[in-house]
Amino acid sequence: MPFGRNTQTYTVGIKFVADEASTMLIASGATVDLTSFTSANYGNPGQRYIPAGTAVSIVNGLAVNYTGTGTAYLMASDIVENPLFPRGSDLTTGLYAGGVFFEDRLPDAVAGSLPAAIKTGLGSNFVFQSSPGALVVGN
Repeated sequence: MPFGRNTQTYTVGIKFVADEASTMLIASGATVDLTSFTSANYGNPGQRYIPAGTAVSIVNGLAVNYTGTGTAYLMASDIVENPLFPRGSDLTTGLYAGGVFFEDRLPDAVAGSLPAAIKTGLGSNFVFQSSPGALVVGN
């Protein structure tokens, strides 16, 4: 009796980094100013969720929602306001200052592309490519 192949498709986490070795991180990272994330996309005050890969800028030493002016960075981790199980400094994230990234997997991408203002703010240290799609695992 032949055995059939069972195939299942998974999208693996929030993987938006195309080449880990290419990334440049700001050593100290930054504390996120949640009050700058006013869009309903991030949830309501007290329950905001800002996903890793979101574009931010630094204002007065804090990471704020990128508004299209100045230098932009990408958040390296998710930020959850008032997490159920707090650990350490939950409002601090690493910041990517460059590298090779999957543009279509970034949370600010619209129809697979970042808005021009964000790309301009990120500058030439960031290289973008399309993701290869979902990971297929079979047995």
